[in-house]
Amino acid sequence: MVQIFSGDIAHVVADPFTHGDALQIIENGAFAVDEQGTILALDKRDRVTRRYPDAVETRFDGWVLPGMIDGHIHFPQTFATAAHGTHLLDWLERSVFPAEAAYADEDFARSAAETFVDQLLRSGTTTALVFGSQFPGATRALFQVAAEKGLRIISGLTLMDQGAPDALLHTVPQAEKLSRTLIEEVEKEPKLHYALTPRFALSCTAEMMTLCGELARAYDGLYIQTHINENGEEIEATAAAFPEAANYLDVYDRFGLLGSRTVLAHNIHTCDAQLKRLGETGTAVCHCPASNFYLGSGIFSLKRHRHHGVPVLVGTDIGAGTNFGVLEELGSVYKAQQMQRLSLNAAQLLYLGTLAGAEALQMADRIGNFAVGKQADFVVIDTAEDPGLRLRLGFCHNPEDALFTQLNLVRPHHVRATAVAGRLHQPRGHGAV
Repeated sequence: MVQIFSGDIAHVVADPFTHGDALQIIENGAFAVDEQGTILALDKRDRVTRRYPDAVETRFDGWVLPGMIDGHIHFPQTFATAAHGTHLLDWLERSVFPAEAAYADEDFARSAAETFVDQLLRSGTTTALVFGSQFPGATRALFQVAAEKGLRIISGLTLMDQGAPDALLHTVPQAEKLSRTLIEEVEKEPKLHYALTPRFALSCTAEMMTLCGELARAYDGLYIQTHINENGEEIEATAAAFPEAANYLDVYDRFGLLGSRTVLAHNIHTCDAQLKRLGETGTAVCHCPASNFYLGSGIFSLKRHRHHGVPVLVGTDIGAGTNFGVLEELGSVYKAQQMQRLSLNAAQLLYLGTLAGAEALQMADRIGNFAVGKQADFVVIDTAEDPGLRLRLGFCHNPEDALFTQLNLVRPHHVRATAVAGRLHQPRGHGAV
């Protein structure tokens, strides 16, 4: 059975930093979707409904955008969000590690996974690159709940063998056995993907890093995720721990952890040599401005990364981040770049939250916009019950202005529905027209 979803549609069809006509807005538009969630047609609503007269239509009184793609978020830090800490390493020790230890309880972990996945969908996120728990039962629960609810996730066991409480550590043989088991389980689910997840250089010995490189070579299609250049104290400690490395990036490079399926979070305090190497290897970097503000880590330079051809996507970084949705995070992206005299427009903001993420995750053939043949991942924004925002939108000069305003002011309560491959998830109290 064909479904039609209609409303005011906006997406980007190319990189708007290099293509001036990348933004496409179709007022009173629609797209048709087949039973597998694949987009069959995109056009004005009347044309799509004429083409598929027997289709079931779901009509929204709001904006329909591609599903948001979160490039960096921590599942076991959900309950450490907005915890106090003077800086990154202090915050980890005082607030994060105790919160992560709670996930040893598998009943708690299952409940936490339900909450986590619901929060993402409720916030308009349809794909997320997630740091899993250190406990295999909890990470398995995350994958199971995501599969049940239809969320696309890339995740994996967070690997550490030093620098944290013993309960959160694995030996290298344990890490290998657990990782191989989870990788083989995840391969069976089409919307789930596995990411090797060494927490960061300070939490892993050379032996653990070597294991990650070996696993990446042993299994096709694995992702790698970790952190880099977030905080001055962290960078100094990493240089002391790996004196043979030329810089922080070189630590990962030496173990074969860079490439087009690697995403490094933050990279605030970097240099041209590292940016050049990131561009050469196709390694992506995730920009997490709310987290960077919260921990006082610094301000990410989008302009410098793009100059060196580094793929960039956006992440919420719960729990240092305080926004659970990329939609809300985009306002912080705008502010961070304004501080550096880079003024992003509506197309560029929308791109960073959607198609840029799909490109960085090697998924642009499936998601990121409403091109025919892709999966129908989308979020519906409805401001009808927000008189203040409705009034503000009335002063916008054109649809692009209205989109820009919403990308800066939308909050999770404005999300009316989220869909992954055409499967609708609607927050309580909302329904389609």
